[in-house]
Amino acid sequence: MRTLLVLGMATALLLAQVELQQAVTLARQGRYAEAGKALAGVPEPTDVARRIAFHRLKAAIASGLKKPDLAVQEMHAALALAPDNADLLLATAVAELDAARLDAALDHAQSLPESAQREALLGDIEEKKGNHVAAAKAYERAVALAPDREQYRAAFGIELIKYQQFQPAIEMLQRSAALFPRSAKIRTTLGIAQYAAGYTADAVRTLEDAIAIDPELDAPHRALAEILLQSSAAPSETTTAMLCAWSHIVCSALQLRVARENGDQKLAGEAIRALQEAPADNAIGHCELGRAYEWKGDLQQARKQMEACVKLDPSPQNHYRLALLYRKLGAPELAHKEMELRTAILKQMSEETSLALNALQGFEYSAR
Repeated sequence: MRTLLVLGMATALLLAQVELQQAVTLARQGRYAEAGKALAGVPEPTDVARRIAFHRLKAAIASGLKKPDLAVQEMHAALALAPDNADLLLATAVAELDAARLDAALDHAQSLPESAQREALLGDIEEKKGNHVAAAKAYERAVALAPDREQYRAAFGIELIKYQQFQPAIEMLQRSAALFPRSAKIRTTLGIAQYAAGYTADAVRTLEDAIAIDPELDAPHRALAEILLQSSAAPSETTTAMLCAWSHIVCSALQLRVARENGDQKLAGEAIRALQEAPADNAIGHCELGRAYEWKGDLQQARKQMEACVKLDPSPQNHYRLALLYRKLGAPELAHKEMELRTAILKQMSEETSLALNALQGFEYSAR
């Protein structure tokens, strides 16, 4: 989305030049390497408007190829030709944000006239700088200026969660859910806020609703799994079916709970074998195998898996589980170290906030 913003409508000017039409078409299709090859050797146009479009096209290709510094260089070349052009200022700030040139991005964004897009961009920049309160205020202004844009509401909700304003987030997102009844993103953010505030049952229902609205959206599945895997209780059949359709690893972890609750040794064995086949870098596989071995009484195997779990996902919950395991194994010094690590994390946030932030990973930019 940001790459397309950098590309912008100005590239339509280049379609008049046959030799550039292919590069523009390829860039709009996301085929950036091919677009770069098509553009190689093409001279810069002499007309100012087409020169601007030419540099903007090159910036979009660089952005698509994950070369953010080159994208900034090309946008600066375009902006130098029309320093007061709001469209170019916006695209330049976006390119600078992607290149982590945050002060420059902020300067350019602040020079734009007031609009919802400007405020949302300011929110993105402040969020990247770690200024969650300023980011939340910017997203709030974006919502006020464009109340019909669901992505601004989701971004505002995410930022409220990040600085632990859970009740205001819930209230705003509930109003938004009523306005956007088919928005899975709004409901996902609401579910995460509800869980962070301690309303676990509400969060599960909200996330199930989000999945029902958009079964292809990854975020509500991830958030729901994050919540359910903190408990050793078996979830409902409906919830299990939803998550089993999404991830066989999460499915195996939930089936492990069902097997334990029902005393089903066959199902437990199948679940453990499936978890053993999880990729080595999959935290859930290690964390849940640790739980399975602990339930079986194989504490050495549980230790091995939980140490790998904590390495991949050093959450306060996992530090706590490993500490308890070390105590069972008669290793009090190791247990104390894990508890110290847990305490250090919890000085900054609650366990619910930590889980909420885990659930937000990978979702925030898809919501904007």
